[in-house]
Amino acid sequence: MSVFELTGRTLATYWRPGRCDLGMQSIQIDQTQLRVSRWSFGTASLHHLPRSIQRQRLLRAAVNAGFTHFDTSPFYGYGLAERELSGLIKHRRAELTLATKVGLYPPGHASYRPLGIWYRKVVGRVVRRVSAPRVDWSVAEARKSLAQSLRRLGTDYVDVLYLHEPDATLIAADQFLRWLEDEQVKGRIRYWGLAGLAPPMMDLVRSGSRLAHVLQVKDSVVGHEANALIEAGRELQFTYGYLSDLRKSSLAVGWSDYVRSILARNPYGSVIISTRRTECIAKFVAGSLPG
Repeated sequence: MSVFELTGRTLATYWRPGRCDLGMQSIQIDQTQLRVSRWSFGTASLHHLPRSIQRQRLLRAAVNAGFTHFDTSPFYGYGLAERELSGLIKHRRAELTLATKVGLYPPGHASYRPLGIWYRKVVGRVVRRVSAPRVDWSVAEARKSLAQSLRRLGTDYVDVLYLHEPDATLIAADQFLRWLEDEQVKGRIRYWGLAGLAPPMMDLVRSGSRLAHVLQVKDSVVGHEANALIEAGRELQFTYGYLSDLRKSSLAVGWSDYVRSILARNPYGSVIISTRRTECIAKFVAGSLPG
């Protein structure tokens, strides 16, 4: 039994008086007691905004639009995304749910200055090791990373800890499970799972590995990449990748129709969007409203 069950910590989200609730639906993630907003906010592109005040404004706009789940990683902005989230959750931790990851780490040390991140990204186009993630599937590194993520986030627990782009051939599954169970009992994580492209995680999914408890997978309206999970008997929990799909495709559909197509792809889970534009947040929420 986890610390969360022992202490009876509330699992429900709630709306604070005066918030701008635009009608965001709250859903419970399959196979969990995790309640999250129908849309979730991804922080992979947060570091593209040069000033902290801009990043905080964007995150607050997501909360005001009804987003309660935020997805991050120590690799996003080389630590900057997690640090920015700490400002958002400082007085809202009971309202919001957080997911972060282990397995892919910043090349070198974490960074909090957008100029330094931008420099490493640009140079990395020529010298890949400068910007490519450092991959380490040791439990020792995962333990250290989780502790660092909690410090950057300014919280004592995360709601989901993912294995980021997992490679089943490199992961000592039993050892990882024992560590995850221990962290859950200690109260530092509520759930764990896998995040990334569907094909590399399918061996773990089909084998019924307990590592594959919560799944966050890339999908698209055109490519239907998440179908692999559906065919394996899994209900979609978290999906992402639809904005990049729209940019790359030549779909001639209206915005509302496209938004509804996204929600139809993942009818019972939460859809993650990652954007730098506050108006895009409002468009997604408005596009999902009836009428």
